[in-house]
Amino acid sequence: MTMKSDPQKINVIVTTNNDSHFKEDVESLAQLYIDISNRFSSGVAAMDYINYNSTNLVITDVELNDMNVNEFIKNVNKNFKINQIPVVMISEESSKDFVLDAIGAGCSGFVIRPYSLETLKEHIKNVVDLEKFGEIEEELVNEANEKINAGNYNSAIEDLQEVVGDGNDLASSYFEYGTKYLLNKKYTKAIIAFQKALKMNGLYIKAYTGMAEAYNGKGDKEKYKYYLEKAADEYAKIDNFQEVKKLFTEILKADPNAPNPYNTLGINLRKEGKFQLAKDAYFQALNLDPQDENIHFNMAKSYYFANDLENSLKYLQNALNINSYFEEARILYKKLTGHNWSN
Repeated sequence: MTMKSDPQKINVIVTTNNDSHFKEDVESLAQLYIDISNRFSSGVAAMDYINYNSTNLVITDVELNDMNVNEFIKNVNKNFKINQIPVVMISEESSKDFVLDAIGAGCSGFVIRPYSLETLKEHIKNVVDLEKFGEIEEELVNEANEKINAGNYNSAIEDLQEVVGDGNDLASSYFEYGTKYLLNKKYTKAIIAFQKALKMNGLYIKAYTGMAEAYNGKGDKEKYKYYLEKAADEYAKIDNFQEVKKLFTEILKADPNAPNPYNTLGINLRKEGKFQLAKDAYFQALNLDPQDENIHFNMAKSYYFANDLENSLKYLQNALNINSYFEEARILYKKLTGHNWSN
């Protein structure tokens, strides 16, 4: 999707039950050479259309006949986890909590009404840039699939290995950027980072699935199973990211002056048994405050419940080196070592 001098041959829909808002938005988009193909007042009707028609962009007003706008955005994201459809919200409401709710729902852009044409153009440009993000990797995946269909498995595996790289999880990195931007109230940057995280996840899923097919073609059942599991792990991360993002926005809404919301996030995730996600949150908490014994202790508990006693002991020692009178840490330390803490 690109903005150019002729009306675009792309499928853009608008969802709103407000006639004046619809007129304003259509006229503004026309000045950006973007034609609207359909309008829906109902979120259910819009979802039904998207399910059966290739859609490049959804512009949504806050006012829908049958559902909350954030529920509508969540439904779009839920139905199109891997092949994302960008949803830009245009809203008269711009309170911090409302914006956080929209980000938690998964919007691809947030425009405050009344808006200037330049503002709308900038948000549409962000969506265009997000669509281009990962183009090279997407092309490699497509080429690899053609090679798999032709029986050229080794070359396909090489192409797909380029996509997944050396194990560096770019999706998680972008997600961490997103939460840091939220913490600093840089909402547009947060939205872009979260969308990049989801796009990388989708590419990883396609790449690992392709590698599984290639190894299956080679008759290597062990690697076939391994890469199917890798694809499943990446697929699960999409839901994890959405859940963590929702929790994080709720924390910031409840206490905007929370000294370390990453620590609170980690506690919530650990209580749900999501120990790896909890540890990721605690790592970010330690980046903000490396001398907080409570965070080190929480990290120790996450490792303890994940049955990694070596790392649990390491973080307990960190906590007790900071505060040797930390009673809970002393109790867990004795439980792990059989003797009292002494520095």
